Amino acid sequence: MTPWRRLNARMLLVHPIETLLRLLPALVVVLIARSDSDSRWELIALPFIVAFGVMRWVTTRYRIVDGQIELQRGLLNKQTTTARLDKVRTVDLTAKLHHRLLGLAKVEISTGGGPRDRLVLDSLLVDEGRRLRVELLHRANPEITGLPAPTGTPVEVGELGPDLEVAPVADEEVLLALDPAWVRYAPLTTTGLATAAAALGFLTQGFTRFAEQSEVLVERARGLRELDWWIDVVLVLLLVCGLAVSAYVLTFWGFRLTRNRHGSLHTRRGLLTTRETSIDPARVRGIQIDEPLGLRLAGARRLKVVTTGLLREQGGSDWLCPPAPTATVTSLACQIRPDEQAVSGPLRSHGPTARRRRLTRAVLPVLVVVALLVVGRLVWGWTAALLGVAPVLAVAAVALGVDRYRSLGHAVTAEHLVTRHGSLDRQRVVLDREGIIGWKVEQSFFQRRAGVATLVATTAAGRQHYDLVDVPVDRAYEVLAEVSPDLLAEFA
Repeated sequence: MTPWRRLNARMLLVHPIETLLRLLPALVVVLIARSDSDSRWELIALPFIVAFGVMRWVTTRYRIVDGQIELQRGLLNKQTTTARLDKVRTVDLTAKLHHRLLGLAKVEISTGGGPRDRLVLDSLLVDEGRRLRVELLHRANPEITGLPAPTGTPVEVGELGPDLEVAPVADEEVLLALDPAWVRYAPLTTTGLATAAAALGFLTQGFTRFAEQSEVLVERARGLRELDWWIDVVLVLLLVCGLAVSAYVLTFWGFRLTRNRHGSLHTRRGLLTTRETSIDPARVRGIQIDEPLGLRLAGARRLKVVTTGLLREQGGSDWLCPPAPTATVTSLACQIRPDEQAVSGPLRSHGPTARRRRLTRAVLPVLVVVALLVVGRLVWGWTAALLGVAPVLAVAAVALGVDRYRSLGHAVTAEHLVTRHGSLDRQRVVLDREGIIGWKVEQSFFQRRAGVATLVATTAAGRQHYDLVDVPVDRAYEVLAEVSPDLLAEFA
């Protein structure tokens, strides 16, 4: 009978640390509130935290047997979770700062796209976790893993010998390594700006809370209010850019993308918390090139993979390249999917109807705003200066509509379906034709009147659907017939 494997005993230190970090705000409040008391009854919780960690280690074990991995945990309410090895999509290794200090990593084995479709082993030695990852993704190739077959007796790390590597360096192709100069693109993405805005809000809240108790902070705040408005704007922009760059460094520092001889993609990134993600090539269904407006203006792009098994709530797992120069992203995309026409070739436009719909949707809200300003001027006596923004809004709306139409397009190559749409957040998706499992033709009331439709290609990977928006109806069926001729009869 295949013996069970246990988590590393060092996790007895990890669990109390994580529990204390989660309870730290409450503990600080309690300690401050009871600062005048001689008793410290709240410290009684510490032994219970340690005891819970010990029980968690004793009752958690796993093994690989009969073509599946089993995870067993719990004392009174024992739970056993199993996953077939051929259903394993990705294996992630995450190491927070305290994990790294102890030489540990949390291993997350994903068999689907939801939080319930995963097994979590927290914590294993880093080398042990990497060997388990290779064992799961390349179970049919024992010469790579250096381990016995998955149904065999587990081998301790020390018994494998000093010459064994988790993945032989000669078999790994380095596709991309982070260039520190790329941090200049951090403030040009919505992700970077959103992170900076959240951090700025936290800092502002903290400043407001403590300013009442600090005369120095009050004086500094008064000094800022006395500055010219443009200086305040510059300072805010500098602060936002600094926070965005900091978030970029924390997330992508040391980013490295490699591919072994069997096609598995492996990424490693992170400054304080490192994360390693390995993707089974059999689960990859395409790539996605993100082209937000800020990056396009700076001549940059970013690349993601369209695959099954990545957890949707864990942003960044599908990144193959952080914001980087266009030439770098295009070259990498061609290495992942060697179809230059699909990656960077011209796309077929969707015609004058699509252009008219883009312009109408962009201009109509501006007309509504202008009408409200006129009514406010006539009825409530608003200042006429507000009407001065109308020409600016109109020009911006027309420019947005034109750019949205120029961004709209599609193409069909021998192996891929390509779709692109969006302006402020433009995306070009190169989807494998073999990965498309179904189609849907959608028409709203206005689309039917205009003679266009949205052709939806469904797949088990990524967002699970990718759309050709406002394509002429006859062209929609042409694409369907070209990519999936066996399904065309279903739409007759």
